[in-house]
Amino acid sequence: MMDSEAHEKRPPILTSSKQDMSPHITNVGEMKHYLCGCCAAFNNVAITFPIQKVLFRQQLYGIKTRDAILQLRRDGFRNLYRGILPPLMQKTTTLALMFGLYEDLSCLLHKHVSAPEFATRSVAAVLAGTTEAIFTPLERVQTLLQDHKHHDKFTNTYQAFKALKCHGIGEYYRGLVPILFRNGLSNVFFFGLRGPIKEHLPTATTHSAHLVNDFICGAFEDQTANTLLGMVLCCPIDFLNLTKKFNTL
Repeated sequence: MMDSEAHEKRPPILTSSKQDMSPHITNVGEMKHYLCGCCAAFNNVAITFPIQKVLFRQQLYGIKTRDAILQLRRDGFRNLYRGILPPLMQKTTTLALMFGLYEDLSCLLHKHVSAPEFATRSVAAVLAGTTEAIFTPLERVQTLLQDHKHHDKFTNTYQAFKALKCHGIGEYYRGLVPILFRNGLSNVFFFGLRGPIKEHLPTATTHSAHLVNDFICGAFEDQTANTLLGMVLCCPIDFLNLTKKFNTL
């Protein structure tokens, strides 16, 4: 009888593998949005950097697309990806924060604030965009490295950062206010369009279908947000931001 009681009270030697793995699965799930944002930003910058450079030249000098492309041809292929390190560092970090913080803040506000879902998600989008602005110095240095007038003055990212140091910490954050407006407004439009667009897509029943829906949804909402918001508000804000950053050195 005593042996049977001892056997009943004895703790199990082996635990379920599912119980052991559940904390790790939860941690991966929590980091999923951060990792996806980081990977998406890396691919985005690597592929579209030359296009962004053409846009930069057009905004800065008021020239046509053909003239901007000719400028890049004269600079040579060696300088085509000059200045990619700052936006690569900035975008991978900021997009990771944008997607990750948006999801975390949305859940947090939904639990603790009694407000419509649209309002909580809009606030979460603005807060995520505000956090992204911490990395303004990287965007500031990118502006200097992309301009062909500074090709002989700065040969790498470190030299550009060092040149700004003598102007004080405020110089690293020149153009912060336009960036805050741009990030907040674009995030609200981007995440606000996600739900309505997904509702009009076919219901996904497989993993591949989910990937296709996410790709279509992301591409469409990004282009729609850029068209509706970018042309009306963000493009003037970006131009103001660019001229503020450029007219210092």
